[in-house]
Parts: sequence; structure tokens; C-alpha cells
Amino acid sequence: MLTPGAAILPCRDDLQEQLDWLAQEIEELGGDAWVLPVSELSQVEERKVRDQMRADRLVEYEELRTNAHAFLVRAPEHPGPNDDYGLRLRTEKELVALQRRFRKIRARDYFDSPGRQEAARTIDRCLAFRQGISSKMALVTDDHPQ
Repeated sequence: MLTPGAAILPCRDDLQEQLDWLAQEIEELGGDAWVLPVSELSQVEERKVRDQMRADRLVEYEELRTNAHAFLVRAPEHPGPNDDYGLRLRTEKELVALQRRFRKIRARDYFDSPGRQEAARTIDRCLAFRQGISSKMALVTDDHPQ
């Protein structure tokens, strides 16, 4: 049995459409879902929500940056272009996962949380370490610079 849940998102047409589709899918599967626009928050409530969302993303960016930094610390241990394919593949998967995590956090970063640019730069330093090894990895993790 799932427990009830709620999410607060900015009021945007694209998000409204996605939520409406999600609610429809949930109902088709026999569940209950409501999309309830909240248009009347006080300035204090709105600031509180915005500050909490920024703080939540900051924690995620910091954790990701710490993981990327750990990758860089281990750089001398990582395989080179002529080393075992399995070892290279494991390193490449780790890099792709770091970049993918960043993009997932960025997609939920509606209020440009601090820490985003530093996390992106750290991940790009990791990717530069392996540049040219894999077509899956491209620099410029953050395609929405401030």
C-alpha cells in the first residue's frame, strides 16, 4: 500500500501538463490523483517554499560535488586509454552516472540553487580527465548557465 504524498512545483504550463498526464495514468491504474493548483500563497509562504527547495537542491549538489571530487582524488588509479576495456568501461559508467545525476537535480532546480555551477564544473573536470575516450561523455554538464 502506498502512502499519500504531495509535491509543490512552480505553476508552469509544461509542469501542469505533465502532472495532468501522470494523474490520468494513476487513475487508469486504479489509484487516486489530484492536481491542485495553489495560486494564493502569501509572500512569506512563497519565500519559505522557494528557500526550502533551493536548500534541498543545494544539499544534492554538494553531495554530487563531493562524489565527483572523490573521483578526481582517485584519478591516478583510473585506467588509461590502453588499459583493460572492462576497467575503462567501469570508469566511464561512473562518469556518465555523475553527469546524469546532475541533470536530474538540475531538472528539479526551479529556483537556481547555489552550488549548481560548482557541481557542474567539478563534474566537467572529471569528464575532461576522460575526454575522447567515450562518445557518451560530453563536456558542459550544465547547459543552463547562470
